[in-house]
Amino acid sequence: MASTVLPEHDLTPQVAAIQQHLVALDAALVAQDMGAIDACSADLHRTLAEALVAFRHAAQVGVNPVSPQLRQTLLLAQARVKGQQASVHQAASSIERTLGLLLPPETTSTYSALARQPGR
Repeated sequence: MASTVLPEHDLTPQVAAIQQHLVALDAALVAQDMGAIDACSADLHRTLAEALVAFRHAAQVGVNPVSPQLRQTLLLAQARVKGQQASVHQAASSIERTLGLLLPPETTSTYSALARQPGR
């Protein structure tokens, strides 16, 4: 017998909103639009928090609102987020390498300057 989820415990709208925000975040990352990235990240964070509240509410009344299909959708969203994290990490590493080339580290430290002075 298949279990049915009451409309007030259905997470499908929250998961659809999460997917929409992930698509928008993908576009903002590709465009390298920092304002859009910040806005999309905030929207995604808010939507994830709302989904978590809805899930906890359903769990409190003994309902599992995550159907196998919804679980698969959430796993795909998780994979997408991991891909976005990897992209951001690669971009940050690239920026760090470039800055390292543009601004090489200083060759002297505080203590090496003192060591060159006689009598110290």
